[in-house]
Amino acid sequence: MVFLILIFSSIVHYAGLKLLNHLTLSIQGVVSVIGPKESVYTAVFIQLFTALSISAVYGVWIAPYAHRGERSVLTHVLPINKIKFSICYVICCSLLLLINALVMIGSFAGVFGISALEKAIFPWGLLLKAFAFQTLCLDVVMLGLALSSLIFGQVATFFIGGTSLFVLQILGTVARLFRESTPPSLLSGKGLLVLIYEKLPPIGDFIFDFKEVMTGGKVTLEHISLWLVWLVILNLLFWFKVRYPSQARSTEA
Repeated sequence: MVFLILIFSSIVHYAGLKLLNHLTLSIQGVVSVIGPKESVYTAVFIQLFTALSISAVYGVWIAPYAHRGERSVLTHVLPINKIKFSICYVICCSLLLLINALVMIGSFAGVFGISALEKAIFPWGLLLKAFAFQTLCLDVVMLGLALSSLIFGQVATFFIGGTSLFVLQILGTVARLFRESTPPSLLSGKGLLVLIYEKLPPIGDFIFDFKEVMTGGKVTLEHISLWLVWLVILNLLFWFKVRYPSQARSTEA
């Protein structure tokens, strides 16, 4: 898994940054080359795409693999506290995301040179905050997909997860528009939508919050708390599902 991530992440990051380095902008006859300072944020969002792919694959296929079908019986009889499974998967996913971030930094240095990693060009403080926030959010996404895979299966989760992420993104955008305008009444349809959405993982606000962190802003304590609460909830649900597994044969083994 680590070897595949190194290959996949290196190809995507290096190719994307190399292409960006060869682009030129022409505005009113003035030609300018895109340098390292202008490429940092693009590199971060390329990294975000690869990180989301890693957490999705890990959640849909890797984490639930040993606990489905006939293998679930073995999990059930192992003399191990079942909560350790979900905690271990969170730690492993976080390490894979860390490797992905290091590959992005290495690719950036490979394309633009070691000098491009100087603090004046490379915003280390903002990046560390962004990576920490990203890791928390994608660990929640990974656990949610893993739990869905244990319940519905990997193939179904592939479609359920994609649809859920898309719907939550739309709900997050709509809820943000409602909050920025006149606060809706809780008795109205808009107010009910905002109330329900605010209790779900704030996936729809993730891109907005991530961009806020990268530009030096702060994520609201409410959103961070909600991510942490859902991380605990999904850990407990994963533990419950592993402790009381379905013994039906898996057609996706």
